Amino acid sequence: MRFGVHVGIGGNFPKKTIEQAREAGCQCIQIFAGNPRGWRRTPYDVRAWQEFKELRAQHGIFPVLIHSSYLVNLTTANRTLHKNSTLLVAHDLEVAARGGIEYVNTHLGSYGGQTRAQGLARVSKTIATLIGAAKPGPMLLLENSAGAGNLCGGTMEELGEILRRVDDARVGVCLDTAHAWASGYDIQDQKGVDGFMDDVGTHIGFKRVRALHLNDTKVALGAKRDLHWHVAQGRIGTKGFRALLHRPEFADVAVICETPKSIEEDRMNLRTARRLAGVRQPRTKG
Repeated sequence: MRFGVHVGIGGNFPKKTIEQAREAGCQCIQIFAGNPRGWRRTPYDVRAWQEFKELRAQHGIFPVLIHSSYLVNLTTANRTLHKNSTLLVAHDLEVAARGGIEYVNTHLGSYGGQTRAQGLARVSKTIATLIGAAKPGPMLLLENSAGAGNLCGGTMEELGEILRRVDDARVGVCLDTAHAWASGYDIQDQKGVDGFMDDVGTHIGFKRVRALHLNDTKVALGAKRDLHWHVAQGRIGTKGFRALLHRPEFADVAVICETPKSIEEDRMNLRTARRLAGVRQPRTKG
């Protein structure tokens, strides 16, 4: 189990990105490959990504996740939105392959007015096409949603169905704890975590789970709202996170905090996560 946070790429990437990761005490990180709220695909900068590769190797930062744009909707029946979303994820996979990045993480989007059957068929076909066309290397991770509206992927059963339809070893899952809670999984104690893990094992399989977004939340159980908060300071709490982080099935996952941000808050959340996992606290830079 390796711990990290989401780190920005603005302003002197990659040096500043790696510097911030080291200051926070990261062993792994998540980044964007461009503007997360825009459709423009940032051109690949050979020198910058090569330097990033060298710096993270030098400082032992691995794995790295590229998080796709928040605009991505791979499930939609809207042709323009679907095309633009597919192009963005394909671009992230291209960047990851060229830059030696291990994972690309994406939200699945919303069914909109489609039936569940129609949406599942569309998103499964889209993911199969994306990973089939991608260069060797990166794995595409599907993130569970908070279940609001007609969002796809709010249950482990739904994610498992997509994985079975795509049937490709390069497609995996990133589990977000705040989203799981918001979609109705009661993971605030050992009993609830055991039940959640049973669902993950049954429908997804733990070999597919490569990353864990470790986020607490202030929303009520099953509220279907995506709102992140500091680790163990919200509804999930200390017991829930301790139970999750002690599960042996998560021993090799990348644990990424997507909590309210400052260097001090990142350090705090990583310290809390490591303490609850029962692992040694590394020295931080700065």
